Order: sequence, then C-alpha cells, then structure tokens
Amino acid sequence: MATLHIEWKQTKPISIFEEAQNIGFDLRKFDRLHEDVQAAIKKETISRVLNIIKDAWDSSTEDSKKNNSFRDISNGVYVISIGHGFGIRYKNHCSEIMYIGRGKISNRIRSHLHNWIFEMSRSLRGVPFKFYMEEFTDGRSPDAFKDFEDCLLTEFHNKFGEKPLLNKISGRSSSIDHNFTGKWALPLKNHGKTFHWEVRPTVKNQWFRPLVDD
Repeated sequence: MATLHIEWKQTKPISIFEEAQNIGFDLRKFDRLHEDVQAAIKKETISRVLNIIKDAWDSSTEDSKKNNSFRDISNGVYVISIGHGFGIRYKNHCSEIMYIGRGKISNRIRSHLHNWIFEMSRSLRGVPFKFYMEEFTDGRSPDAFKDFEDCLLTEFHNKFGEKPLLNKISGRSSSIDHNFTGKWALPLKNHGKTFHWEVRPTVKNQWFRPLVDD
C-alpha cells in the first residue's frame, strides 16, 4: 500500500462581502439592483476571489517543480470551510467544514462560488470562507486523489457523526489503497479553534438540503 505525504495549500479567510467592496460593490444593496448589474457584480467578485485562491496556491508551490499551476490541477482534493468564530453544528461536534470535494480544483471551486458560496455569503452576512487544496501528481497512483477524498469523508463522519453539510454523497464505495502522512487531517482539527456561533440551516432554508454535486 503506497504512502503519500500531504501538505495542504491554504488560503486566508476570504470575505465575499469585503472583496466585492474592494472593487467598488456594496452587496447590501445587491437585491435592489437590476439582474444584469447583479450578474456583472457576481462575475467580477467571483473572478477576484478566484485570483486570491490562485495566488495562495502559487505562493505555496513556487519552490516546488512537481506542482502544476492552479488552473492545471486535475487530480486535486479540496476542503471548503467557514471562519471568524462560526462553525456548523454537526451531530457530535462543531466544525468549520462545509464541503469536501475532488477533481479539477479551479473549475470545481469556480462552480461552487457561482452555485452557492456567493449567495450563502450574502445570507450569512459576509462570513469568510477558507479553502484547503492538495494535488496528487504520482502517475503510479492515478486514484490517490479519490482515495484521499474518501479518507477525509470517512474520518469526518467518524469524528462529527455525519457528512459535511453540503456533501450529497460520501465518495466511492471501495477500499482505500493508500496511506496518508503529514498534516493530512489538518482541516478536521478543532484544536485551538474557538466557536462563537454554531449555525445550521432550518428546514425552511434553501441550504437545508445537501448540495447536488455535478
């Protein structure tokens, strides 16, 4: 069984509200704007956030020749969490994690920003999001990134008693053929984190149902 070392690339907490404000948009007035203006604001804000995520990836990998550029990552695993004292109330414990996914990271995160992060950020009044990212480039282990996503989802369920809030499915129904070392469990750790708010959508909230993954 192959052993792979995990070194997460991380962003700082990113506030959609603040990044929109930095390019001249006040999202508090978003609902009063024409839909064409809303679409333009959303597009520009998402583009800015993606550039911040790309810069975080590039700065973490600039000394490593084995890593691809952010837009070229195809076998990636990522975690989306919230911050600033907010957490999701799960069955066993509170966690910042909202979603665990895999694939072409730049496309996947762009899709999440467009499909739910932008609107959820407005609903939660600017709560920041943080992104953890890792890439698997070993050609001898083409399914390693799938195994790692499965590992994270299994460990999350074991620790918190259920799947992350927006995960529809728990990865594949297969055995994990890799071991993972390093700080592989970093996003799951609660040590040193202080939760001032524990949030959970109600049945009347559009975020009550898990995200239907694409």
